[in-house]
Amino acid sequence: MIINIFKNSQPASLVIIPVFMVAMWLLGWQTGGGLIVQNPMPLYNLVLWMMESAPAWFPGLIGFLLTTAQVFYLNHIIIKHEVLFKNSYLPALFYMLFLTFIPQFLSFNPVIITNTFLLLALDKIFRLYKSTNPLPLVFDTCFLIGVATLFYLPAISFFLLFAISILILKTFSWRDWMVGIVGLLLPFFFAFVYYFWYDGLDELKEKFFLNNIRQLIDTGGLPLQGYRITLVVITLITILAIIRIRQNFYKNATRIRNYQQVIFMFMLVALLSLAFAGSVAVYRFSIVTIPLGTMISYYFLAAKKAWISEVIFWLLIATMTVNYVSVYS
Repeated sequence: MIINIFKNSQPASLVIIPVFMVAMWLLGWQTGGGLIVQNPMPLYNLVLWMMESAPAWFPGLIGFLLTTAQVFYLNHIIIKHEVLFKNSYLPALFYMLFLTFIPQFLSFNPVIITNTFLLLALDKIFRLYKSTNPLPLVFDTCFLIGVATLFYLPAISFFLLFAISILILKTFSWRDWMVGIVGLLLPFFFAFVYYFWYDGLDELKEKFFLNNIRQLIDTGGLPLQGYRITLVVITLITILAIIRIRQNFYKNATRIRNYQQVIFMFMLVALLSLAFAGSVAVYRFSIVTIPLGTMISYYFLAAKKAWISEVIFWLLIATMTVNYVSVYS
């Protein structure tokens, strides 16, 4: 039933999304939420400073507004660029679901802000396909990645997504790379000038090199070990989605195939970014929700047997429920 509502873009979807997000943020803020202040990057540190005198509930409100806007914006991107073979609200449904899948995701943290900039960058990346004037898009994309990095250092890895995407979507041009590098470095230049002016270069160095860049993740210490069922369920459904995408890959137009490759690379780069995290906190795993929600929505959109889709969907809901119950127990 729920799947059909979103699959067929029924108006009820537009009501369910904000109601669900309000409910989950109210619940998540009480269970796993809060204001993340560990090792803030310069722009996130500025946000924390602005919130110092705000009421305790204010960060939760901003988090709710940001994530709800992201849900609608991702769906808008998918429809506008025809990433899937049929328009629906399924990308919104599954992005919303995975954004709230684990209580710790519902905190005000730098990844929430970073995801906003990554969505803006993804929109511009898709526009690169057969663009007659790509340089402004290239600059904007890399500038957005640079700004995102000043909120969350591992976002720097998404420059790799840009590099792979321009190889997928257009022919090679050295000007694209030069403009992209300038766009990426410009926010860092502004940050350097600011800290230099206020004699804070040592602080800036600490933020970039001492507190945030670490060795590769030790999988034995992953905080998601407490969410083994979640990992198994999502991994299995993701594999099913990849198989379905692969089966239908050559049935799509070239443009759609290219966009789907970009989404797949988004997933790989998002996972790679976890290797550069200063700490392996649970909330950092929400960086994968954009490509994950998009890929799994394809599986449900292409599913021919409605009852199988409903069973898998309610399995996700049951897994999500276990995550929240475990926090209370």
